[in-house]
Amino acid sequence: MTALTALLARGGYLMYPIGICSLVALWAFIERFWHFRRATIDAGEFTAGIRNLVRNKRITESITLCKETPGPVAAVLHTALLCHGQSRAQIEDAVERTARYELPRLEHNLPVLATLSRVAPLLGLLGTITGMISTFQVIERQAPYVQPAQLAQGIWAALITTAFGLVVAIPCHIAYDYLTSRVRAFAADMERSAADILDILTEPDQHD
Repeated sequence: MTALTALLARGGYLMYPIGICSLVALWAFIERFWHFRRATIDAGEFTAGIRNLVRNKRITESITLCKETPGPVAAVLHTALLCHGQSRAQIEDAVERTARYELPRLEHNLPVLATLSRVAPLLGLLGTITGMISTFQVIERQAPYVQPAQLAQGIWAALITTAFGLVVAIPCHIAYDYLTSRVRAFAADMERSAADILDILTEPDQHD
C-alpha cells in the first residue's frame, strides 16, 4: 500500500482528477447495475401470463400485476392494458410514448461512463506532457552534467498519469458497452412484449 501511495504521489496533481473519475465511474456503474438487476424479469414468461389473463378477460388483475412489477416491460404492458378497448393506432401511440419515456431512464448515467472513458486518458496524457516538460527543463538547467538515472526517473514518473488514465478508461469503456447491451436487450423485450399484447388487445372478442 505504501509503494502504491508513493507511486501515485509521483504522478503529480493530475492523479487527483483521475482518481475522482474512477470513483464517479464506479458509482455510475454500480447504480446502473443495481437498477438493471431490479428491472430484470423473464419478459417472455411475464408477457405470456398477461396474455392468459387478458384472454380470460381479467383485465383489472393484469393491470394490477403490471403496476406491481418493476421494469420497462411491465410499464409498457401496463400502458397497453390501460388503453384496452381503444383502437390499435391509439394503443400503439400510447405504448410508443411510454417506451420513449422508459429508454432515457434506462440510459441514465451511461453518458457519464462514456465521457469518463474519454476524459481519463486525456488527463493522463496531459500529466505525461507536463511531466516531460518539467523533465526537459531539468535537463536544460543541468546540461551537460545530466545523469541518465535522473532522466529516466523523470520520464517514468511522467508516464504514470497516462498509465493510470488508461487503467480508469478501459474498465469505463467495458462497463459502458456492457450496460449499453443491457439497454438494447430491454428495448427488444419491450418491443416484443408490446407487439404480443397488442395482438391480444385488438382481437375482436376483446372489445366485447
